[in-house]
Amino acid sequence: MTTFTVEQRAERPWVGVSMTAELAHWDRVNAYVPQIYGALAAAGGIPQGGPIYQYRRLQTAADPMDITISVPVPACMEIGDGFDTGVIPVGRYLIACPEGGPDVLAQTHRDMWEWAGVQGLELAIDERADGIHWHARTEQFLTDPQSEPDRSKWAVEVAYLLK
Repeated sequence: MTTFTVEQRAERPWVGVSMTAELAHWDRVNAYVPQIYGALAAAGGIPQGGPIYQYRRLQTAADPMDITISVPVPACMEIGDGFDTGVIPVGRYLIACPEGGPDVLAQTHRDMWEWAGVQGLELAIDERADGIHWHARTEQFLTDPQSEPDRSKWAVEVAYLLK
């Protein structure tokens, strides 16, 4: 079972690409990761960890979602046309680091949502007709796939901003 913790976090600057995407075409989303790292390197930037998938709007897994693929950096910086910059906000976060890599993320999100409710924690979301708008919901990949090709061994941190 995955353990959940609550922690206070500082804001986290990032550079990346924002888009609307579908799970059925996730290969298109993942294709941006090396492009972001390449543009960051070309601009003289230094990454502060693995890629972060920021889910901004979700309805169901079958619907298009608004997402930002990003790389953490020490400070906001411009890395070229077509790339965004911003910060993951300061605040209290519900955190999980499930075992099993990306294949366990759907269950982890269900468990986190349920656990937050049981604990009386309020997620920082706005529910609208076009889906749930998250103030901050992230998945950061901590394992380099080049050094560990077995997806089930990848470390992933899931974080939800709380109200």
